[in-house]
Amino acid sequence: MKIMHLRFSLQLGVACGAFLAASCLPAAAFASYSSSSDTAANILDYIETERRLARENRLSEAQEQLLKDTADMHAHLRQPMEEHLKPLPTAFEGDELFYDQVTGEFFARGSVKITEIDNRRVLSDEIKGNAVTQDVVAENEAHVLQMTPGMARVDVRGWKLSYNYGTGIGTMENASGKVGRQYISGKRIEVYPDKVIIREGRATKCQAKTPDYSVSAKRIEIYPNDKAVFYDSDFWIKKVLIAHRDKYTADLRPDRQDSFPFPTVKYSKSDGLIVMQDFTIPVAERLDLIPTLIVATDSGVKGSAELRYGGRYGTLSLQYGYWQDSDDNWIRRAPSVHYEVGHHFEKAPIGWSFKADRGYWHNGGIKSLHTYGAINVYRDPIALGGGAALSLAADYSVTKESYNDSKVSGFSWSATLLKKFNDRLTVYGKYSYAQVYTGNALFDYNVADYSRALYAGLSYQLTERDRVVCGMAYDVDRRTIGDVDYYWYHDMHCVQLITRYRAKRDSWSVRLNFTPW
Repeated sequence: MKIMHLRFSLQLGVACGAFLAASCLPAAAFASYSSSSDTAANILDYIETERRLARENRLSEAQEQLLKDTADMHAHLRQPMEEHLKPLPTAFEGDELFYDQVTGEFFARGSVKITEIDNRRVLSDEIKGNAVTQDVVAENEAHVLQMTPGMARVDVRGWKLSYNYGTGIGTMENASGKVGRQYISGKRIEVYPDKVIIREGRATKCQAKTPDYSVSAKRIEIYPNDKAVFYDSDFWIKKVLIAHRDKYTADLRPDRQDSFPFPTVKYSKSDGLIVMQDFTIPVAERLDLIPTLIVATDSGVKGSAELRYGGRYGTLSLQYGYWQDSDDNWIRRAPSVHYEVGHHFEKAPIGWSFKADRGYWHNGGIKSLHTYGAINVYRDPIALGGGAALSLAADYSVTKESYNDSKVSGFSWSATLLKKFNDRLTVYGKYSYAQVYTGNALFDYNVADYSRALYAGLSYQLTERDRVVCGMAYDVDRRTIGDVDYYWYHDMHCVQLITRYRAKRDSWSVRLNFTPW
């Protein structure tokens, strides 16, 4: 047996840095932020969406270092790496290495770092393995990193690592860290080519030692780009248990947005304190049942249920119960069918969408068979230079009501100018003409407040955790300022406080959102 004993930093074809490989939890579909606004301040919603996405995708120092090191490895290759090369070039760094050239067995000690060129890394004080069988074992604490393109981002620490980088199967005990956009922990993690199993584990988007919110379960099965299944699961806010489900399934498909499994808390002048809780319950392929419980201190207990089917040709929903718009107006659908579909042309900066509603609406003692259809055409923002962009949109809609045999139809259009001065300040201006508005609609729910209006506003980032927004609406027909709204966004670790004050109406509301930080 020939043994080598040396301090080392060498290139080997050993791909042993890929524990928690492609089978791990992918980034869940990211739900865009949506504000309540009658001053067109929702034009600035993209800023909040970008801020949340940036926080979710923020890399750790270890992940940034891995990307730098693998870039250096690519730069120093003696010849271009062949496609489908196996095993991939791998760098070993540490204090000592014992390697048997006959059997392929090796033992590394002292700040061991094994880096695969495909953005994968394993670190530990001691690692042993076999280059022939492709097995690696670490009894002490091990740190696993993966930034492989097209695979889940992994930054996990645990004990008793056992992994075969040939089959993609491995285990780690008492592990915790971040997988994709989720902070996870578990007594035991099992990795397979097509899934990950976490036993007696927890998942959350909050990185605190005691998360503001989390889901714990006896068993968690994660299927990449598909779903996560929680068995015997508990839902927690801090250390308070708020719900239990024998089985909970979260939709992880990139083109879907799963309902958030924690309550939304809001206070408004008109309804008092409102707590909303919903779940998405898969019924069949692309068919979900979404029940919602709404408890308001001033208006009592309400609820809604939606049976939603999403396919290639749009989304079709059967809706029953209570819904609320940005003006805090309630509508009861009993029941109503909603359909929407859209498309953006690949070779042209133009898109379109179609929406339709048909069903019985109730509000304020009025019951009507409500029929609505609208087709919208929009143009991608036109860059004007200097951080400015112009957006154009138009639609044709028809609204019918059986209650008074009314019909309102015609064209609506808008032009929006947006300018970003710097990373802190962004301003907008908009002119719109609405065919259907509160002046001619039977229901005030989800319609424009003005037929013709000018809007203007701004967003300013005060601090890393504080942002303010101001929006104004000018009623062109009445020649008066209709609304002036102020918003304050304040990040409190994993919870965001959103305060809205409507100056012209002297009303305010407060909402708490669970967000990653």
